Amino acid sequence: MPLLSLPSLCRSLPLLLLCLLVSAGCASQKAGLKSPELPPRHWLDEAPGVPVEHKAKLDAVVPNLYDPAKRFSFEDCVYLTIQQSPLLVNSAVEIEIKRVALTSAAWQYLPEPRMVFTVSNNLTRRNMGHNDTPSDYGRPKLDVGFYADFPNPVETYFTHKVRQVMVNLAISTHRKAVGEAIYKIAQSYLKLQAQREIIAAQKSLLPLHKKLLDYWHQVENVEGRQGVALNLATQHQRELELTVEQSVMEEIMERTQLKMLAGVDPKQRLNVDSGQVHEILGNFNGRNLDWSQRWPATEDELLLRSQILLGDFEIMVAWAQYVPDMTISINKNPPAGQYQPADGKEDFFLHLNFNFPLLDWGRRYRDVQTARMTKAKAFHELAHKRTEYSNQWLRAEQAVALAETRLKLAKTRLDTAELQYTEARIAFEQGTTELPELNNRNEAMTQARIAHIEAELNCRLANLDWMYLAGLLQERFLGLPAKELL
Repeated sequence: MPLLSLPSLCRSLPLLLLCLLVSAGCASQKAGLKSPELPPRHWLDEAPGVPVEHKAKLDAVVPNLYDPAKRFSFEDCVYLTIQQSPLLVNSAVEIEIKRVALTSAAWQYLPEPRMVFTVSNNLTRRNMGHNDTPSDYGRPKLDVGFYADFPNPVETYFTHKVRQVMVNLAISTHRKAVGEAIYKIAQSYLKLQAQREIIAAQKSLLPLHKKLLDYWHQVENVEGRQGVALNLATQHQRELELTVEQSVMEEIMERTQLKMLAGVDPKQRLNVDSGQVHEILGNFNGRNLDWSQRWPATEDELLLRSQILLGDFEIMVAWAQYVPDMTISINKNPPAGQYQPADGKEDFFLHLNFNFPLLDWGRRYRDVQTARMTKAKAFHELAHKRTEYSNQWLRAEQAVALAETRLKLAKTRLDTAELQYTEARIAFEQGTTELPELNNRNEAMTQARIAHIEAELNCRLANLDWMYLAGLLQERFLGLPAKELL
């Protein structure tokens, strides 16, 4: 194939650049049409430190998602959330990104060979009339050469270590996000069960209050009153009905929040089985635990220790900048003293270059000092988080003690209200008191029962918060953090 002359090459160069731009634009449009693919459905199988013995339960949740008879227990909802919750997508994708970066770091151990094409031609032909000019003087020439940068071995090794730690950090971060989702699901289940009990207690007031309305109808018909008592009773009946309607709407909102957390369409029916909420806490008693023993079992402690290890590797990466760069190239550029004669043939030469940094005005040292300070920051952050964890443990213990005291107080008030109602019922049966008094005592007892349900819910939520802080709630599904990754 004949070589292009310089004028024709100059004319074809803009067309070539235009073709490259068009092809790049088409490639970018094609890439933008398709959304990024998510990790595999059971990507947890590939995550170190996450147990996979629950895979059968993970598989069993989604196929029955649209079954009207399906009742989702707490465990079912947790596995459903792990499968498809939108809150967990980002951290799951981040694991895949870090793993790709780890693979790229492993390939950086090898040099990247390049082939260099050089097209050259004379801009001037001032030696055209000389006798010793070569026969191809003034013609376009095409030279082919090879070039490769050898990676810095120290920097490449510790960069690979950094990428390994980054993968572990991504896994721990995702496990922490999953644990937070489990905590929110447990809260929703406890609230839903308490809300159902509250609605049942509120609805129990409606039949007796309807009897009270009939009572005031009869009294006013007999005694000829002005209807004030009946109007008040009617207004109170409407208030009770609106209270029930409000509680039902609160239950619907809590259920909708649970659907969004699990990644289910809010319009879809999600039959939640909250009858076994006592199994969520089990036999948990935070007073039997020691915070100093639970702190090493948390994801935060693993994340912070990984940050310190990452700081060590970053320091070595900074020191590796002092290692000289080495390149190897093969071309027809002769070194001094080895020029070929005018009528000879061109030789290929091997060039091995070492690039030593002599004076960088302290840039590399400053990078090392920055890496050292970053590690020191991570070390002090670990100490700070440990102290903060102990303070959170103390606050959780105090919150549980306060909730238990309020529960005892609510139980005492409930017992008192039940005794007063029993007294009023006996008096009503004996004819010494009237129906309005019995209704007032019954309503007071019901309000005391609702207050007891709310106090019991707050006590359970306080224990759940303590259980989540201790790491036992998420440990039930995820196991202990993978300490061996460090």
